[in-house]
Amino acid sequence: MNNSLSFWQSNLLALLAGAITVLSFSPFGIWLLAIPTLAVLFFLFVTGERKAAAFNGFSFGLGLFGAGVSWVFNSIYEFGQAPIAFAVFLTVLFVLVLSLFPAAVGFFSKYWRGTNRRLYIMLVLPALWVVAEWLRGWILTGFPWLQLGYGQISSPLSGIAPFFGVLGVSWVVALCAGTLTYVLLLGRSAFKSSGISLVMIIVLSLLLSLIDVTKVDGDTKKITLVQGNIAQENKWEADWLGPTIDRYVEQTRANWASDIIIWPEVALPGYYRQFEQTILKPLMAEADSNDTSIVSGMLTTDGEVAWNSVVKFGDSPEVYRKRHLVPFGEYLPLRSFFELFGELVVLPAGTMRPGNEANIIEVGGLRIATSICYEDAYGNEMADMLPAANLLLNVSNDAWFGDSLAPHQHLQIAQMRSLELGREMVRANNTGVTAFISYRGKLLSEAPQFEVTSITSTVQPRSGKTPFVLWKNWGVIVLMVLLLLIATALQRKSSN
Repeated sequence: MNNSLSFWQSNLLALLAGAITVLSFSPFGIWLLAIPTLAVLFFLFVTGERKAAAFNGFSFGLGLFGAGVSWVFNSIYEFGQAPIAFAVFLTVLFVLVLSLFPAAVGFFSKYWRGTNRRLYIMLVLPALWVVAEWLRGWILTGFPWLQLGYGQISSPLSGIAPFFGVLGVSWVVALCAGTLTYVLLLGRSAFKSSGISLVMIIVLSLLLSLIDVTKVDGDTKKITLVQGNIAQENKWEADWLGPTIDRYVEQTRANWASDIIIWPEVALPGYYRQFEQTILKPLMAEADSNDTSIVSGMLTTDGEVAWNSVVKFGDSPEVYRKRHLVPFGEYLPLRSFFELFGELVVLPAGTMRPGNEANIIEVGGLRIATSICYEDAYGNEMADMLPAANLLLNVSNDAWFGDSLAPHQHLQIAQMRSLELGREMVRANNTGVTAFISYRGKLLSEAPQFEVTSITSTVQPRSGKTPFVLWKNWGVIVLMVLLLLIATALQRKSSN
């Protein structure tokens, strides 16, 4: 059962496979690649020495996250204002920690190595992979970026998402990878049965995609999304305050025909109350006379605590406060530890507090489930606002990711949320990608990145619950645990 590769050769192969997997995600979108690259890792798990499996998984993770989320450096260095050496240190540490999760798959899989080979490949490894992705999504506040299911938003496998979420799609990818691994091991003798299994998986997903589990809820609304395109290095500069205000006011006045106008995350550099009397109230008066509502990402405060918020402008503004903050951007985890470094870490927004309520903002007859920045990566949390909400909103400022893979990956995550929750999403982003997304996760329209612009479209509110809203991630996790228990029982039976 051992392969002929040396320890270093197998880990180099795993590293390359992990790096190539990044091509399955946006902006590349070669979704099919995720299956053979994961199959390479599974093949190494099956044919290599038990002690090498964890290292193979770790190497795969280094490739996947090293190539896929290295943009974190830009966030820490540019936005966090950390010295370059410290930013490199944190980025490397971040990638190393994330790589522990695929390493754990290899490590724990050894306990089922005595199981029937086909069950081990097709049942145990896919289940362990999904459990690892799930754990990565919530341990240490969670980082569910690059879960394999996200790369399948345009593939035939995406029909699983409204039923079992992105983790369910990841499981189907891993199941396909296991099927391919089995063919690689047994050759022609396994080709027919495995081919039938793959076809059944794809057909099932396609059939599920034909089912509409939500329905139209009321009249359409005309919405304009404003993209201010304020570079991160300029955002908090005093000289840019006037031009920033002018951009948003001009773009807003040009779109009074819309029912709702939406600005992105922290559109104006300061607190809501600083702009309320001089800028926002006169603009709100114009909006009222045109029967238009304005919603924006804003910082809010009670004088002692600051929140990253979304505000519907008005005499009694409706406010949503961000619940899932960005580590090192909005708060400093392990603050007592990093204080040992003195002035090395300077985070201007590092003392934000999380909101504690999954409240819905009602605007122009719409009931909006709001997320700010990468909050939309947490399907469980957005599902808390359903089925009451009939539209999804995400406001972001991806300027601090720069011209990297991150804004495209982030858009793909937003598309998955629309598909999981069965709602259209409107997405206002400072530098892009600003977009309208259908309830099936398809891009309806998008603005070009790094341009001052606005886009307008009609949205269709929807009601009802997808199965994912009912059981969230627990549906697929319970299924994975059951599969592992079955594998354990079969292993014990065969050893007696």
